[in-house]
Amino acid sequence: MRPYRCIACLLLSFSFATAACGDDGAPGDVAEGTPEADVVLPEEVEITVEVEDAEVAPDVSDTPDVGDTSDASADIEVAPPRPSTFRAIGGMSMGASAINVALEHPGTFDLVGALGGYPDSTYMMAQMLRLHFQGFCPLADLEARPDALDDPNAEPSVMCGPAAPQHELEVAMDFDDLRYDDNGITMTRGFYGEIIDNFSCAFGNLTGPSLPEAPLLPAGIDLEWWRATSPAERCAHPKPIPQALSYNAEYNPTAAHPVIPLCDIDEPVTPGLLPSMFDVAAPRDRPIAALLAVDINGNGRRDLGEPLFLNPWERFLDVGSDGCDDSLEDSNGGCVATPDALPDAAPPFPRDPNGDNYDWIANPNGREKNDSYDLGEPFSDLGVDGVSQDVTGAPDLGEGNGVWDAVPTFANVLAHDADTKLRTIAAADLDGMDFWFDGGIRDVLNAGVVARNLVAALRSRGREPVVYHNFAGQPGTLAPDSDPNALVQTLFDVDLSREALGRDIYIEYGDPNASPEAIAGGDGKHVGSPNDAINRIATFLVTAMKRMPDPDYAIYPLADPIALFPSFYSPALKTRRGYTIAFPPGYWAAENAAKRYPVIYFLHGLGQDARDLAPAALATGILMTQGNLPKALLVFPDGACCFVDSETGGRECACGDSKAGVRQCVDPTCQGDEASCEVRPIPDNRLQRECHRGSLYADMATNRWGEPRDDLGYKTSVFELTQHIDATYRVRVPTRP
Repeated sequence: MRPYRCIACLLLSFSFATAACGDDGAPGDVAEGTPEADVVLPEEVEITVEVEDAEVAPDVSDTPDVGDTSDASADIEVAPPRPSTFRAIGGMSMGASAINVALEHPGTFDLVGALGGYPDSTYMMAQMLRLHFQGFCPLADLEARPDALDDPNAEPSVMCGPAAPQHELEVAMDFDDLRYDDNGITMTRGFYGEIIDNFSCAFGNLTGPSLPEAPLLPAGIDLEWWRATSPAERCAHPKPIPQALSYNAEYNPTAAHPVIPLCDIDEPVTPGLLPSMFDVAAPRDRPIAALLAVDINGNGRRDLGEPLFLNPWERFLDVGSDGCDDSLEDSNGGCVATPDALPDAAPPFPRDPNGDNYDWIANPNGREKNDSYDLGEPFSDLGVDGVSQDVTGAPDLGEGNGVWDAVPTFANVLAHDADTKLRTIAAADLDGMDFWFDGGIRDVLNAGVVARNLVAALRSRGREPVVYHNFAGQPGTLAPDSDPNALVQTLFDVDLSREALGRDIYIEYGDPNASPEAIAGGDGKHVGSPNDAINRIATFLVTAMKRMPDPDYAIYPLADPIALFPSFYSPALKTRRGYTIAFPPGYWAAENAAKRYPVIYFLHGLGQDARDLAPAALATGILMTQGNLPKALLVFPDGACCFVDSETGGRECACGDSKAGVRQCVDPTCQGDEASCEVRPIPDNRLQRECHRGSLYADMATNRWGEPRDDLGYKTSVFELTQHIDATYRVRVPTRP
C-alpha cells in the first residue's frame, strides 16, 4: 500500500495547490501532514526522477517486461472507439474557466471539467450586487442618525443586513459582515477587496459607468489625482467625484451627499471579530479601486453603515416575462392588480402560480428570479442612476431610450459567461463535448450555485446531466460501493465510462448531516475536506484519461524527465508565456519515437501558477507505471498574473520560481524555439504582478493600475497553448471531422 499512500499525498498537495488562494507567488495551503519530502521539486527547467527509487516507481521486477501489456491490461474493458479530439480540459476554482475556453473553441476538447469556480460570470456579478454589496438601512434612517454611523453599538443598528439569499446553497452576507472561511482560502476583508478589484480588471468596472481611459475605476474619479497620489494619501484625503455624477436612486437621489473612493480595512483589530468583518477600530487604509461610497455624514471616509454607490444597470423587477410577481400571478399565465383581485374560487396557490420561476432542476428556462433581465420584465427607463433627468438636469446612460440598459462593461461579462455560452452554442458544437461539474454545498464563494446553473443550462438544451450526491460509500454517490475515505485507492476499478456514469456528470459534494467537526474540517466547502480535495481532482483526471479511445496501458518506468517548464510566444499576451507539461512513462523511449498520446489540460486556482501543479506529474506518472492509468500528456497552462518590471516597464510572463530573491525570466520578445531565447535574472523587488492573485483566465480589460490594454488575453492564450502543444509534442491526431 505504500505507493498508494504516496499518490494520495501527492494528489492532496496538487488539489490544494490547484484551488487555494495563496499570496501572489506563494504556494497554496497544503493540508497538515502532507509529506512534502515525497514530492520531487523541479529544477529550473525540468523534473527528473531516478527510476529505481522505490518512493516514485514500483519495483519493476513485479511488473511485466517493458512494453508488455498482457498482465497490466488483462482485466480492462476498452469501449469501442468513437470520433475523438484526444483532448480534455478542466480546472478547479479559478481554473473552472476552462469551460469558457472549450465553449469558444468547439471541436477542440472531448471532455470539459468545471470544478467549482466562477465561470458563470453573469451570476457572479448579480450575486455580488445582491449579497456582498448590500445590507444597508434605508436612506431616511441613515440621514436621521448621522452621528450613529460608525457606532457598532448603536440601537437600532446602523446596518440592516444580512442580505437574504435567493437560491439554495447561497450564503447570506452583507458588506460589513462578509462571510469568512479558511478552507484553502483565507477570506479576510483584504482578500475580498482584491477579488473585487480583480473582477473589475477582468471585465471593467461593474458597479457603474467606468472611466473610459481607466476602466477599472468608476466614472468621475480624477485620474491624474488617482495616479499621482499614494494609496495612503488617497485614503487620508479622498477626492469626491463631481456632483453631476453622484446621483443614485437608493442612496443619493438628489446628489446631496459626497460620493468618495472607498477605503476599507485589511483585517479587524478588535478581538472576537472574524477576519472578514468590518471593524471601526481598524485603519481604513486599504483602497478598493473599483468601489465608491456615499458619505452620508460628510466626514470624508466610509463609515460603518454607509452604503456603497451602485449604478450597474437600469432597475428592473426579476419577475419573468409575464411581468408579474408570484404574489400576483393567477396560475393561468396572467397577472392581477392586487392579491385581493384573485378569484375567490381559485384553489390555494403554490409558490410559483404561473410556473415561471427559475429552478435548476424543475425549470431551467424559468425567467423569474434568474438573476438576469429578460425581455418583458418591468424596468425603470431612467438610466443607470435610476434618477429622472428632471432632477439631474440631463439624461444619464440609457435614460429614455425605451430599452433596458447596463453599463458597457457588462458586454465583457457576457463574453466570459459559461451559462450564456451553453444556452446559445450551436447544437452540433455542443454535442461534441461531455461535461463534468462539481460544487460544494457549503461553499462561501457560492461556487455550488454556479455549478447548478451550468447543469441547468445543459438541461435547457435537452441534455440531462447525472447528479451524484458525494463521491462514494452511499447510494446516489459516484462510487457507492467504494470506501469514501479511500476512493483514490479503488477508483481505477470503478467503471467511469459514459455508459456507466452518463456523458454529463455533476457531483455535489458535502454531507448535509455532517458533524460540526467535519464541517470545520472542510466538508462541502470551497476546496473541501482532504478526502474531497483528493477525490475532486482524481475523479476528473482519471475519467478524462480512461475515456480516451484506444488507451495505452503498456508498462514503462517513469519518464525522465517527468516534466518540463518551458514557454511559448503568445500573440494574445504579446510575450512569452510559461507552462508545465508532464510526460507519460515511455515517452522518451527510442522504440516509442513515433507514438502519439492524448492530452489533458488542467487549469490551476487563484494565487497559484503552473509550476505549483508539479506534484501531478509524479502522481499520474506512478499510476501509469502500475498500469492503473492509460498514458497521456498533462499540460498545466499558467493563469498567474504576469509581472511588470519596475526598472524597464516591460512585462515578464515566463519567469521561474524565486530563488535567493531572483527569478530567471525568458526574454519576452523571443518568438522562436525555447532554446533560442535568452534567459535573464531579474530581482524580485523589481517585479510586481499586473493583476491581483490571478488572471481569472479572462481576457482582461485592464491591469491593476487602470490601464486599458490589448495584451491581457489570458483566456485566449490557453487556446494558443493547445496549438503550440500540437505543433511541439507527439499528440494524437483527432479522428473527429
